[in-house]
Amino acid sequence: MIVNIVYGFLGAGKTTFIRRLLADPPKHEKLVVLVNEFGDVGLDGIVLDDENNKAADVVEVSAGCICCTMAADFRRQIIELTRQFSPDRLVIEPTGVATISQLTAILERRDLTPLYTAIQLTLILDATEFLSFVKKNRHFMENQIRAAKIIILNKVDGVSAARVKLLTESVKEINPDAQVIPSRFCELETPLLTRILNNRSADPAALDSNPEKEKKETPENGPGTDMAALYQTFGKEYRDDRFNQDRLLSFFKMLQTGKWGDMVRAKGNFNTGQGWVRIELASGKVNHEAGQVSPDNQSRVAIIGQFMNFPEIGSALEKCITMQSEDGIAAG
Repeated sequence: MIVNIVYGFLGAGKTTFIRRLLADPPKHEKLVVLVNEFGDVGLDGIVLDDENNKAADVVEVSAGCICCTMAADFRRQIIELTRQFSPDRLVIEPTGVATISQLTAILERRDLTPLYTAIQLTLILDATEFLSFVKKNRHFMENQIRAAKIIILNKVDGVSAARVKLLTESVKEINPDAQVIPSRFCELETPLLTRILNNRSADPAALDSNPEKEKKETPENGPGTDMAALYQTFGKEYRDDRFNQDRLLSFFKMLQTGKWGDMVRAKGNFNTGQGWVRIELASGKVNHEAGQVSPDNQSRVAIIGQFMNFPEIGSALEKCITMQSEDGIAAG
């Protein structure tokens, strides 16, 4: 089994990359995707495991980060997935605040190394947000970049050609050996995608299988560098309620203003009564598209930020409902 870890900060395009992979999967391989959602409510699993996905089994792990608070659950999940599906390839999408060195340290444990033949790390970077994020979280970002052999510089359509050149040079200064691939919506030709998936970053035979390794304090996971601890999450599910799309778009735009806190990522999949709509706040922009029909008929929203005003956020969302469920109470 090959393990592909697709990592990057919130909203960089990790799920978009995996959707691209599922649309053009490796031939003759059993594929399993493990998605980690930071908050209590998960949406990416629904996006990836829609009716058009015939390429992979998708498993979602929510309510925490698999590199730290849910490390034990993550190990058990890897063992269980291997036994249940016997995949040729396991694609892992950690939450955007996951620390890659902690994640690979978990995979290097003695009980997991016999399960795979190689680990491949692909880092997705947001070209529109990269420089500002490095200024705020330089140590975290430098270590994330150093770990990857393949780095996809996504959303280059949102910056100039000169900025793409500058960003590529900045990444290469941190990791001269990395291959930096500019992309728009993670659109990659099949030969390039295949090369990315099979570019091995680590061989388990060469890994230090010391089970205490991940407990050691390193410059990256030492005091003050736990990214997950810096952010709050708001998540809610609404059973059988119907939402007004225009009100939802206004709500997501209001999230940008900072009125209810400093929001870095928000996404939702909503039933409007005339269909489902998916709305996202990423890279400082609000976008929407046709959503996925939820198998349990529940609308879902997940928001990540700092200094969040939870009562105001919840109240504003309630005002987007046009028709409530029979009990008159939004579920969640």
